[in-house]
Amino acid sequence: MIHESNYWKSDLLKLANTLERRLTQTRWNDKNLFTIEKEIFFGFYAIRKLIESKKISDSITQCKHKMKEFPYSGNSESLLTYMKDNEYDLASGETAYLTTIELCNQFIHSYHFLPFLPDEKHLIGFFFCSDRKRTSGIYMITVFDVVNIYRSVGSNYPTIMRRERLPNGKSIISIE
Repeated sequence: MIHESNYWKSDLLKLANTLERRLTQTRWNDKNLFTIEKEIFFGFYAIRKLIESKKISDSITQCKHKMKEFPYSGNSESLLTYMKDNEYDLASGETAYLTTIELCNQFIHSYHFLPFLPDEKHLIGFFFCSDRKRTSGIYMITVFDVVNIYRSVGSNYPTIMRRERLPNGKSIISIE
């Protein structure tokens, strides 16, 4: 449980700025790739913790983010853990939408995570999928979208929390 969200949100805003600067980066080595993976995983872990601690507005938690989804075309029985070139049909991408929490879970439970550097110089986005999703498809989200998500969560400070009791005795909490 997060009691004071300011520190987590401040770090998300810093990560957004760092990722934005990476758009101009043209030289990549193993250390850079490790660092960016850590920035993405830490960011989405922080977002999920903030959501679970009720520190983010419902509108941000339930927001659907647009990305591309590419169908799986590999062998689901394969024991290889690295992504092969022909494992996903990257020519047949379709638009997909994930809520903020679904996106967090895909990154946190990722089976594949691969920065998308089409010319080996410029970072465009990330291919990713969870262990459960890996045999049906893989997603691709742009760096711009990740930066926008980090900024919207990092600057969100809800002011109203409502509790509603349902007829069955359960209660719902809404955050605005």
